[in-house]
Amino acid sequence: MRNLKSSKTPPISEAEITHSIRRLLATIGAYCWKNWSGPMTHPKGISDIIGVWNGRFIAIEVKRPTGGIVSPEQNAFIMRIKQAGGIAFIARSVDDVIRELDLKDRFLF
Repeated sequence: MRNLKSSKTPPISEAEITHSIRRLLATIGAYCWKNWSGPMTHPKGISDIIGVWNGRFIAIEVKRPTGGIVSPEQNAFIMRIKQAGGIAFIARSVDDVIRELDLKDRFLF
């Protein structure tokens, strides 16, 4: 008899989501990078992916679909970018990026 627990798909990690988002952004020609930050390098709350797309600054905070908690500093950073005219949001999947950047029609065949 097969053990059903072993066939269960493990939850997707934040690193896997980040990698997928960066590949999508490269596909659409965005200039972006993964922000590796720590307490001694950047202000607290800066988003995981920073870049420029279509002449606009973008900031994407990547979180797991379940359990990923956005800190008050991360929310404040997103709001500051939006107030300055940039694009900033939380992404729990590539679908969130497609929706936020209004790319849905771009991938239709």
